[in-house]
Amino acid sequence: MKETEPDTQHYPVKENPFWLTFEACVQKYGAVLLTFIVIAALCGAFSEGFLSKKTRQSGDQKLAVHYERFGRLQSDMNMTVTALSPAHQRVVITLGGDFMQQYEIRTLQPQPTSMSSENGALRLEYTGVRPGAAFDVWLGLTPLLPGRSTQQISMDGAQSVAIGQFIYP
Repeated sequence: MKETEPDTQHYPVKENPFWLTFEACVQKYGAVLLTFIVIAALCGAFSEGFLSKKTRQSGDQKLAVHYERFGRLQSDMNMTVTALSPAHQRVVITLGGDFMQQYEIRTLQPQPTSMSSENGALRLEYTGVRPGAAFDVWLGLTPLLPGRSTQQISMDGAQSVAIGQFIYP
């Protein structure tokens, strides 16, 4: 049996027990963390999915907003504004709060009869709407800034709806 002396043996890499233990912990808990992140993403914690989809209604039930609570910067998001049209054939929807600074509108269906901007809010006016019927406006949006934002959506003759969204960088 040959005896070896530890001092005379040379290894190409000097191993440190602390870093070996640290690497083992990262491998062990990192896999669990990665699995959690993937499941959260599939459920919609970072964009479209059941954790992200939300509907807010005004107190008088005349206005509802269907939107995504979470989004990603420069990725498409959808928003639907449903208004219970008043007795006359004119509906005016106002998109205020951080809306004008936060989003670029890619699609807007149906096209409004007239559109204007005042006091940092976008006003969409629709005429020829069937009285008493639900009227939907579909918006395809692209977030321009990361972080938390609050939008105020309102309709003439109805209470407004405040929504909050978080945009990941």
